[in-house]
Amino acid sequence: MINTDWRIAEPTVPFEHVSVEADPGGPGSKLSPEMRSRLVVDTVHDGDLLPVRLFDIPKFAARVESGTLMRDFIRERDWGADLVARHLSRSLGIGGYYRVTIARVIVDFNRFPGVSTPDLGPLDRLAISPDLAPCLQNEHKRYVLEQCYDPVSVGMEQAIFEKLIKISIHTYDERNPSLTVRPMVSLLSRSHSYQQKSHLPYGLFDPMFPDVLASNCSKRILRDRIALTLEKAGIHVEHNYPYCLPDGSLEMRCQPWFFFHYLRQNFERENPDTTDDAAFAMVWSMLFNTNLRGSDGAALSGYLHRFLKAPRDLSGKFDAARIAYEHIDEYLNKNWNLVERYRNSANRTSALAIEVRKDLLVDFEDGIPVRTHDEQAKEIAETIADAIRIYLQDDRKGTEQEAKE
Repeated sequence: MINTDWRIAEPTVPFEHVSVEADPGGPGSKLSPEMRSRLVVDTVHDGDLLPVRLFDIPKFAARVESGTLMRDFIRERDWGADLVARHLSRSLGIGGYYRVTIARVIVDFNRFPGVSTPDLGPLDRLAISPDLAPCLQNEHKRYVLEQCYDPVSVGMEQAIFEKLIKISIHTYDERNPSLTVRPMVSLLSRSHSYQQKSHLPYGLFDPMFPDVLASNCSKRILRDRIALTLEKAGIHVEHNYPYCLPDGSLEMRCQPWFFFHYLRQNFERENPDTTDDAAFAMVWSMLFNTNLRGSDGAALSGYLHRFLKAPRDLSGKFDAARIAYEHIDEYLNKNWNLVERYRNSANRTSALAIEVRKDLLVDFEDGIPVRTHDEQAKEIAETIADAIRIYLQDDRKGTEQEAKE
């Protein structure tokens, strides 16, 4: 039976590594230790922790008392995601997976930080939902973001840095709102804004970020290898259906983060005198602020792109940063082939979100999860792990030379 209750505690560990013993005969056993070290698996929507401080808020307590919060908690949670992630990390032999422990009903790390308004759709809403927001005063909203969102950002950046493949496991409902049945598995690799308009909304990230990198957050051959292997196992797959990646998803936010690291490495190799320059450091810090939580980066971005006045005591530093930014931008424009080299590099991080249908993993009675299907979760996870092995051992070889050049 499934424990559907939440945990109530201080959010001292909103992001954790769950250790999982490796399967000695799993697909990962055929990979080198170095290659296994470059794989990471995470779940961001299967958390069950609610901060104890919120229960002292009258409007929040009323939602608890009425049962509304429990209803939302059950609806929002990706039931079965941790189960698949556990089997996947075991099959890959990577020692475990990373897990956001905070319940999604409190804060959604797979969205940009902020407070959602009722008019925003599910792919555009912000980290604090429009249902929860009316219960919280500004001090509570700040508390949720600072204690439940920011520590996850720090931990996730450390977890995914220099990784080759990042797999995030999600689960979704059996049917669309139209009642059509969703595919057993969906592989999400493209921004929903890019899907609709072939570009990202202006100002979403710094204008220096090439929108084309949002067309696919994963190497296509990896995505297609996983799809083919699952289909051969009788598990029906679709790509970016019934929806694409939210613009605020971790898979999307890490695209400019990784690219600007790549750009910095190349830029400083050719301009070593800028490495310890404070003005350039300000610019790089702004460019890396893809979670939109750094006020310094936001201030500099407003100065550069919305022509806001610099803080009076920082006008000299902001002007120096403007010159540094223009230097970097000019470098990228003169070396636009860097974008294609990065885009096609065998070492570009593939960030792929995998949605598995909830009913394949969990039995529900009157909307309440009652039991899990461990063997089904194991089969799906082992199939994905074997596809990753094939990709790394066979499919990737044709592009390895690019990484050496």
